[in-house]
Amino acid sequence: GWQIFKQQPGLWIQLVFTIHFCSLLGAMHPLLGIVVTLLNPFLTAGLYSCIVARQRGVAVTFGMLFQPLKEPACRAIFIRLAAANMLCSIPLTLLGSELYSQAQTGAIDWWLTLGFVIALCLVMMMFAYAVAIAYFLREQRLFAILQASLMACWRNVQPLTLYSLLAIVLLSTGFPTLLFTWLLVLPLLSISFFLSFSEFFALAPV
Repeated sequence: GWQIFKQQPGLWIQLVFTIHFCSLLGAMHPLLGIVVTLLNPFLTAGLYSCIVARQRGVAVTFGMLFQPLKEPACRAIFIRLAAANMLCSIPLTLLGSELYSQAQTGAIDWWLTLGFVIALCLVMMMFAYAVAIAYFLREQRLFAILQASLMACWRNVQPLTLYSLLAIVLLSTGFPTLLFTWLLVLPLLSISFFLSFSEFFALAPV
């Protein structure tokens, strides 16, 4: 990840923070949230295509982030993925709200907490590699994409758990530095996560 990042650090910061800025906009209003959720698979695929282009030695530009929006082949499946993501987020949001209410009263249902954690992990695993599978492996079947992502995460749960713990440690450095370190950490995490997809699914950069 560092080898890719250090070639054009400013550009990678722009690409990754554009996606995160859109996510922040989506959190401000429900309608914006729907638009951002529908847009997110396209931007994610654009970021991943930039990484592959850099691996191939092709010059990467900011405009490449939006290239998947112009590709009709992936449009339908990306919209279905976004819709499935929104559908899965509804019960998680309801469970999260209930647990928050319980935490305020001090009467926490630990079985409900366990169910929430399990459901959250399953959803995260199903969508972790979904965009990359749809875009690079040209898979159009929604269930097949979610199943492949889930199985990839399950089979590699140990390295992904270590990766997640490392990511938490790196992200925690942002608080004492007024989030300054995130300029480095967030692009590196995004690039390295896609590289894990390349390893798990044997995606050749050339």
